[in-house]
Amino acid sequence: MTKFLVTAAMVMCVCCVTPAFSQTPRAEIFGGYSWARQGGVNISNGWSGSAAGNINRWLSVEGDLSGHYEALDTPGTVIQGNISYLSYRFGPKFSFRSEDSPVTPFAHFLVGGVRTKMTGSGSVLGTNFNVSQTSNDLASLIGGGIDIGKGSIAIRAIQADYSAFQVIDPFGVSIRANGVRLSTGVVFRFR
Repeated sequence: MTKFLVTAAMVMCVCCVTPAFSQTPRAEIFGGYSWARQGGVNISNGWSGSAAGNINRWLSVEGDLSGHYEALDTPGTVIQGNISYLSYRFGPKFSFRSEDSPVTPFAHFLVGGVRTKMTGSGSVLGTNFNVSQTSNDLASLIGGGIDIGKGSIAIRAIQADYSAFQVIDPFGVSIRANGVRLSTGVVFRFR
């Protein structure tokens, strides 16, 4: 009896999933440019990438990876610094696909981590100093975007996300860094 139930469940899963895959790409890979403002710092140099496995026409499991880098030079001083964020997040992605339209809006909610690295150097009253801090912390992201194109290659016209994570500053103080991430690029679809 158990064998019969397992076989029946597998047949039902295959029958339900196959039509969704015939109309929907099995996987999508995105890569492109990204701009962020995180914790009051504009971070103009960045990239963003993601991979999504489509479960059905509207639901995917997505993994997102992005990196942002910025030099923090203070005009009129001898203090210089750099900050970099490498975030990795996973979660559900909801796509609103239409067979008639080449436009596919989507929304996602992702949770994961961020690796933050802050470095600084300078000279005060003839004394040179260097500061460096690296931390791994919890990160989340909620947002969405618009993909344009029906074929195996599409354009991500815009992706706008609200990003939040905890950052440990060079003095060991935990700071919540909320911000916005905007991305654009190319989507590769695999059927």
